[in-house]
Amino acid sequence: MSEPFEMLPPRLPDGWWAGHSRYRRYVLFAGTGALLWTSALILLRGVAALAEGARAWQAYLANLASGLGVVLMALLLVGALFFAIRWLRVGVKVATVGIGPIPSAPAPLVYALNFGGLAALSSLLLLILGGVIL
Repeated sequence: MSEPFEMLPPRLPDGWWAGHSRYRRYVLFAGTGALLWTSALILLRGVAALAEGARAWQAYLANLASGLGVVLMALLLVGALFFAIRWLRVGVKVATVGIGPIPSAPAPLVYALNFGGLAALSSLLLLILGGVIL
């Protein structure tokens, strides 16, 4: 008795992963992990510089203010914003699912709360770090 159909070996879709915008966005989102990890290492280095004294702290700030430091910080900021926006968009999809008899929240309200919260928290942190508050 023969098989009713022949199994073909698995293969990747044509043009995968660069051929489909959804895959490109997903790979880019996954790649932001490396940027976030780099940000954490830079922050830890800053904490260590604070512990080492004023001279180490000034050297750390000078490194961040250099041309390469500014470019790196801009890249890290763009990566963090991309990550946050993409993550908040996923949160809208999760929060707009009804559970049993509880109705789901309207998507525009969840978008407003997510992005409004991000803007409010970012503004508060900038005001604190800038010395305006506290």
